[in-house]
Amino acid sequence: MHRLGVITTWLGLILSIVGLGVGFWKMVNGSENAETWISLVPLGFVGLLLGVTLTQISRK
Repeated sequence: MHRLGVITTWLGLILSIVGLGVGFWKMVNGSENAETWISLVPLGFVGLLLGVTLTQISRK
């Protein structure tokens, strides 16, 4: 369970960073699909929360 938590945490972090970076870059350039990229950020936060929770639960 600890390994799954670590993997989920990293995937959530990557989703958040990529969503913010690419989304704002596309928004500045006036692209139509910037909303799609920015919508990855909440999914990344959910992944981060789930990963940290799984990691903490596995320690007890």
